Amino acid sequence: MSLRIPTRAAPPRPAPANASDTAAAPANTAVPAAPVPGNAAPAGALPSNTVAAPSGGSWKRSATKEVAISDLQQKFGWTDESWQGRLLKAADEGGVGGRGENGQVSAAELEAYLSAPTDAQFLTSTAIQQQRAALDAKLAGGAQSVSVDAFDSPWQASVAKRADLLGGNADGQLSAEELTAYVNASKANQAKGTGTAADTQWVPDQQMATFQSRVAEVAGEMDPLRPVGGEGATPGLNLVKEYSRTLLDTDKNVPTFVSYMLSAADVKETPADVSRLKSTFVRDPEVGVGGVTDSDYNNTGFDRGHMKAAEDSPTQAAMNEGHYMSNIAPQHGNHNQQVWRTLERGVSELVKETGGKAYIVTGNLYLDDKGKPLPPESIDTMGAKDRKMAVPTHNFKTVLLELPNGNLSMFAYMVPNAKEGPSKKDDIVPMLEASRVPVDQLEGLLGQDLYAQLPKGVQEKLETDASAAGIFQQQSLYESATLLRG
Repeated sequence: MSLRIPTRAAPPRPAPANASDTAAAPANTAVPAAPVPGNAAPAGALPSNTVAAPSGGSWKRSATKEVAISDLQQKFGWTDESWQGRLLKAADEGGVGGRGENGQVSAAELEAYLSAPTDAQFLTSTAIQQQRAALDAKLAGGAQSVSVDAFDSPWQASVAKRADLLGGNADGQLSAEELTAYVNASKANQAKGTGTAADTQWVPDQQMATFQSRVAEVAGEMDPLRPVGGEGATPGLNLVKEYSRTLLDTDKNVPTFVSYMLSAADVKETPADVSRLKSTFVRDPEVGVGGVTDSDYNNTGFDRGHMKAAEDSPTQAAMNEGHYMSNIAPQHGNHNQQVWRTLERGVSELVKETGGKAYIVTGNLYLDDKGKPLPPESIDTMGAKDRKMAVPTHNFKTVLLELPNGNLSMFAYMVPNAKEGPSKKDDIVPMLEASRVPVDQLEGLLGQDLYAQLPKGVQEKLETDASAAGIFQQQSLYESATLLRG
């Protein structure tokens, strides 16, 4: 059951020119009505229970939902010199639909600019992957370098020139080594331009999704990272971070849910030195002195369970943010370390292998043995000191997966937070499969429309069907969920 909040149907967004082939659409995949552009593989024969998604797969942002850049800067404390302020200005200068340079910006303008960053000031992980693929195609004949003017797309030619200048020897040719040097410098914020040439900065897809979510919210636009609460929705503190959003239940001292985007490009572009070993659990500074601390979990017998998976962090800053206690819920040790970790890694591998991007909502439920919400007095709590945290009976995870060709799939798990859960993968996989539920069921328990940006017809199809392929295949270190077949 979606909450039937009116949504807007829109035309499909084009798939990247170098989108990878994907498998036949799973049973509850929403399939775009328009032909797939670029060289992305078609969805194949449509299963009987598919639905034609209006334009470009999931949704299209509105170019008319603009907000004054000055209002955004005042609200969030972004200066003209900050990367946020510079990005807003760059997007406004690019404009869409004749709306450029009006001192206002929309999430659509941000999306359009970042998909074709002609000035090369900001590169998302997706843009970097597209640039790598374009260069690989040019070098396929065995050449060691290619002219910076040889690229088909104007923005890719612009990036090539910047890479030759800032990562190479400025000879008008671009090699794979020069592009890599330029990208690495961008990631380290060291791709410094001179004269009229601006610096280049890497902004991971995950960070951009949250940034766009901020803009969309201020502009009054629905967004995939911002579920919409209906009657009976759990109240809470809405926290918007750099890489995720959180609805924190301040009565339970546990997040109701955390939402974020994970892309295959981010997974592939994550620097090798990003590590959870460099991060520590800390009180969320935005919550203040009343917030949960790391020591509240000491000697309780419970693990500090991440809602946004630690491994889904494209930067060390994202990893550090994921260790805020506002992202943590009490989980039994075996559940956290075995069952939940298997699911987390499976979703990450699914995203990487399909080349898509996933909008993930992860959270906590407190249910009786009949699956009904427990009254507050019946919810177990824990805590090393006076502050108590509610212990979830179940953790849930929903995934809206958008494939490179625009097809959509949706699936969800509601997994018991069991003390004596399985520890062997042969037992974990059947348990996870048995924990599959329709997203609709979770929305009813939460009182939230989790993917309100989707048109009503797409919601009705995807959110009521729990039959999306979620095949677990054996990997060397863990069980991986994948939509790939054959």
